[in-house]
Amino acid sequence: MRFGKKKVTEGEESRTKYNAKKALLNLETESVVEISNQQVKNLRERGLDPDRLIIFDSKLEAKYYLEELLPLVREQSVIVELQPKFTLVPKFEKDGMKHQAVTYSPDFKVTYFTGKVLLIDVKGTEDQKFPIKRKLFDYNFPQFPPLVVMKYVKKFGGWITFEEYTLKKREENKQKKAAAN
Repeated sequence: MRFGKKKVTEGEESRTKYNAKKALLNLETESVVEISNQQVKNLRERGLDPDRLIIFDSKLEAKYYLEELLPLVREQSVIVELQPKFTLVPKFEKDGMKHQAVTYSPDFKVTYFTGKVLLIDVKGTEDQKFPIKRKLFDYNFPQFPPLVVMKYVKKFGGWITFEEYTLKKREENKQKKAAAN
């Protein structure tokens, strides 16, 4: 069963495609809790109050919003749009075979009141598809600055870009190698 959905057995939690639960941020208490897809569905059916609760695809996204973006939103210096959708390759048909569109949704579109726009993606690790989607995005949307990919690394001081993380890891590995010799 290569492309089919795995059946969820009783008692088993439903997960997103990256095997991470959704996260619910309560803006009043500033707390983040993991929730199942069924709980998300129930919340949406009852009517989700966006001034009180926000649903994120992962706990890491909710943590970034809470720690980095919410203070800026509260001081009214930015507008944050959650998961804007960009079409990288439109749907098309070739020799009778239909191909779906290739889309990309960064986690946050942050618009400063100065007009500056940042597209931010929060990742624990980069998957294989991401570098290709990043190149397609940069090619198709030259009006936007390059994507900012954030990672939380406690030993490096918290939130850093993937580029900074890669440089610091290389430096750390060089130091370990030098110390071993």
